[in-house]
Amino acid sequence: MVFDRGAEGNETAIASESFAEKWSWFGVFYRLTNGDISKLGTITELNLMEALTWLTYETDLESQNKVKYGK
Repeated sequence: MVFDRGAEGNETAIASESFAEKWSWFGVFYRLTNGDISKLGTITELNLMEALTWLTYETDLESQNKVKYGK
């Protein structure tokens, strides 16, 4: 999930709920830039709906691949 509130207790989750709460929207920026700070200016110019749709697609694709490959 893009805004994963259920990360607590999930050993495969990267961040806990408290971590997600602390950093909030920065996590979205981090994911859209693939951790490359030089892209931050570029992604802040994106249309919000397009950015969130992109992240939702990535999340669904990742979930689908986990099911398909049994991860």
